[in-house]
Amino acid sequence: MGLDFSYLLYFKREHLWEALQGVAAIAEQHDPPTRINFPDHELVIPLDSWLLKEKEVQHDDPEFNFSIVLRFEEDEVIQDYVYSIYRGEGETERSPPHTEETNQVMIGYIYLTVYNDLSRLMTIKKPTDLVLFDFRTTGTRMSILFDDSTSIRNTFVELLERCQGVCGVFNREYGGSELFWLEGKHLSEWVGDAYIEPEEIERMLRKGR
Repeated sequence: MGLDFSYLLYFKREHLWEALQGVAAIAEQHDPPTRINFPDHELVIPLDSWLLKEKEVQHDDPEFNFSIVLRFEEDEVIQDYVYSIYRGEGETERSPPHTEETNQVMIGYIYLTVYNDLSRLMTIKKPTDLVLFDFRTTGTRMSILFDDSTSIRNTFVELLERCQGVCGVFNREYGGSELFWLEGKHLSEWVGDAYIEPEEIERMLRKGR
C-alpha cells in the first residue's frame, strides 16, 4: 500500500462557510458548482462534489466531499514534482499540474472531506462546535510532496489564518502526526492521534496560552 498523508484543518462551525469560500478562492473553479441549501437561502461553491450526481448538499449534512485542484506558489519541491509529471511519471488518478500564472502551480486532484459531524471520526460524548477539513492526497508521490513542500504548508497556514481556524495537523499515518499551527501560533508538536478529539484540542489551546 502507498502513502496517504493529509492536512487536517479545524474551524469553528460558525466559520464553516467562510472556510469553504477560502478554499474556493485558491482552487480551480469547477462548473457546475456545488449548491448548499439552507432553509432560507442557497450558497454556491465552485467546487466539484464528485460523489453527488445532483451537485447539491444540505447545510446540516454530516459531511461534504469534494475533488479539487489547488493553487500553490512554486517552490523547489513543487518544481521537481511538476517535472516528474511532465515526464509521464505521475499517478493515473491525478490530473497533471499546470501553471495558471507566473510562479503559481495548480495541483490535483486533492480529495477534500468536510466533516460537519465529528462523531463520524471520533468518540464524542457531547456536541462540538468544530468542523474538520480533511485534505487527502492521492498516493505516495503526492504524500511526499505534501510533506516536503514549504509552499503547501504555508498555503494551509494562510487558510487557517484568514478563516479564523482553530488548529492544523499534518497526518503522516503510521509515521506520526504533527500539530503545526494552533490558535495563531506556528509550532511543531507530535500528537498521538491525527484525528484529535475536541476536548484534546481545547487542552492544547489552554496549554498554548
